[in-house]
Amino acid sequence: MYTDWFKLRKLPFRLRPDPEFLFLDSEAGPALDALRAAVTAGHGILCLLGEPGVGKTTVLHAIAREHQGSMAVARVQQPGLTAEELVATLAEQFRLPPQEAGGLDPASRLTQFVAEEARQGRAVLVLVDEAHRASTAMLRELLVFAARQPAPLVVLAGAPELAHSLAALEALGTPTGLLGTLRLPRLSQAQLAGYVDYRLNVAGSNGRTLFDPDTIGEIMRYTGGTPQLINTLCDSAMTLAEAHNMQRVGTTEIRDAVQELKWVEFSARGTPATRPADLGNSGTSRNLAQSVTPELEVLHSGRQLYRLTLKPGRLVVGRAEDAGLRLESQFVSRQHCHLITTAEQTFVEDLGSTNGILVNGRRRRLHRLFPQDKIVIGDHTLIYHETPASKAGG
Repeated sequence: MYTDWFKLRKLPFRLRPDPEFLFLDSEAGPALDALRAAVTAGHGILCLLGEPGVGKTTVLHAIAREHQGSMAVARVQQPGLTAEELVATLAEQFRLPPQEAGGLDPASRLTQFVAEEARQGRAVLVLVDEAHRASTAMLRELLVFAARQPAPLVVLAGAPELAHSLAALEALGTPTGLLGTLRLPRLSQAQLAGYVDYRLNVAGSNGRTLFDPDTIGEIMRYTGGTPQLINTLCDSAMTLAEAHNMQRVGTTEIRDAVQELKWVEFSARGTPATRPADLGNSGTSRNLAQSVTPELEVLHSGRQLYRLTLKPGRLVVGRAEDAGLRLESQFVSRQHCHLITTAEQTFVEDLGSTNGILVNGRRRRLHRLFPQDKIVIGDHTLIYHETPASKAGG
């Protein structure tokens, strides 16, 4: 692993959202400050909008970590929930006792919980990721929950189209109780240089220059200042630099990484309207015009369990109860790995698991998936497929 080669304490460009690496010398800093102020003084709905990959999830992780233990915090990371499933998820995260026969309905019990917390001088915080993918019923339930008195603070993080969904609900008579909207744009080229240096310093570079100055323009050229893309490209480039026995990453490593990832320039990928969930571009892999659906076949000890469709976003695989794909096995860590799916490609990244992951028989930390790739996690095998949308199922 290139951490030893570059004398770093930890990996600087992991895709996993980590508040320790949150770069505050960008719009993420003011967004976090605004969230802090809202938690202290507000209740209702607050929106955090930005294109995929700009760092919304990391901001949510940061605010949740700051207030965990001092207030009731719930995290909703499954945007496909029904209204009933949402209420059940919140009740479980707030550790409400099981409903008694003839007692209050689940929604009323949540309202009662918020009131009890308010009497103790504590606020209730609900953080919803990927909210632009939430069903109308789920959004409406959140809006109604946030409109009750006393009310929690509900933070909806999602792509810009979330604003249109809220406006449509308001037009139908659902009060939004919107406190405000925060926007998280991509990084400028000047911010990108600071972002790379910051993450390297957190990882233990101690101010050493590990990327040649002329790499910054190349990174911007292929990432457009999108943090998640920057992480992917820089991680691949540092891996190549170690293979090339280079003490610093140069433009050669950046261009070789781009070729390995099969990316094209960011400007060639179209507008956000034509790539609603795009975090990258392959040029040769699936694209929006191909109507291809990424799927994952899950096997245990060689026996097929099920097949699921991968939706754009992050899917955590592990033994924990809140894992998006739960694998019950002694060989699987609580959060073993995660899959990042965009409109055009899917990556798998090990999350520091005990036993690691094998992709096509090789131990890998970060790997871009292609059809028929096999991910082995202990006694489970995940086979990646790309199926024509007309035939996809799950």
